[in-house]
Amino acid sequence: MAHICMLLRYDIRLDGRVRKEIRTLTQVGHDVELVVSDYTKTGTGGDDLGVKIHYVPLNLWSSPAINFAEDLWFNYRIASIAQRIRPTHIHCHDLNTLMAGVWAKGKLNAILTFDAHELMPESMGGMKETIWGRIERRCIAKCDHIIMPEKHRIAYFLEKYPSIPQPFLLENFPRQFDIPVTNDDIFRKKYPIDRDQVIILYSGIVHPGRQIEELVNSGNPYKNYAEVLQRKIRALGIEDRVFIHEQVPHTEILQYMASCDVGTAFYPNVNINNYYCASNKIYEYIALEKKLLTNNHPGLLEVVGRGGHGVCLENVTAQSLADAYASLAKASLSPTSKKYYWEDQEEILLQIYEN
Repeated sequence: MAHICMLLRYDIRLDGRVRKEIRTLTQVGHDVELVVSDYTKTGTGGDDLGVKIHYVPLNLWSSPAINFAEDLWFNYRIASIAQRIRPTHIHCHDLNTLMAGVWAKGKLNAILTFDAHELMPESMGGMKETIWGRIERRCIAKCDHIIMPEKHRIAYFLEKYPSIPQPFLLENFPRQFDIPVTNDDIFRKKYPIDRDQVIILYSGIVHPGRQIEELVNSGNPYKNYAEVLQRKIRALGIEDRVFIHEQVPHTEILQYMASCDVGTAFYPNVNINNYYCASNKIYEYIALEKKLLTNNHPGLLEVVGRGGHGVCLENVTAQSLADAYASLAKASLSPTSKKYYWEDQEEILLQIYEN
């Protein structure tokens, strides 16, 4: 069995993909250790996973230059921990840990897997895209395996780096075991929502790039974007029907998603990472049999639009959303029988570690 060191610069409480991968690998007997940024600043967050976790402090700054220096220092520290662990395999989640994986591989002769959740340089722009693009080009040649969550991203990546090994497609499907069988109607218990009102849910980070203001405006575009939205909600006088819920851990999010009528997930076409998006939320809403509103990008159009799960909008505006709500409320969708469950693709991940 493999001894795997996973590297992650994100909050393990919220990263459903990493949590699913850890469970898949440990269930068949692989030994997994996680080296992760300490987002809680308490040295906790992934205790329920049943693996050894090494929490590493990470400071975030307002200066991009200082943040980049912090990223380099973070990579150095997690590479040092990986070297002490002496794994047979190193599994890097996203480009912001790949430097550490390459450095540690050079010392250990371990097998290196790059799990590219995002097309990270393409999502940045400007000088950050240039710098991280150069880092990616230098590191990618050292990777033994590459995993990506969306087939159009794989095609793009192979065109960008024709000499790399064929990436594995491991999509962001939910675990069938995690899908709640009951609807606890959480939002009607917490907010003044009548039985005859349709609940439209945005689930995800509160960020200007997710077209949340259009959602807010359709109910009648940052230092703290949640406060910006709250002020807009008050200005529009729609506090009685637009609510911002506090963040919940990934272990609970599906219960909340089960309590809505219509799910939304928007990724404006501002870069190729968004255009070829691979959202966990899309497949989770489908598994929960919820109607969906999203963009008309290639992958979304194929799964949601042609799959009969909802409406894909070319232009996301307050008016187009309001019109879509009305049509979806009356629509009786006929989704395809195709299911999207993590368990159906676990063998793809296990294939990497079978030797």
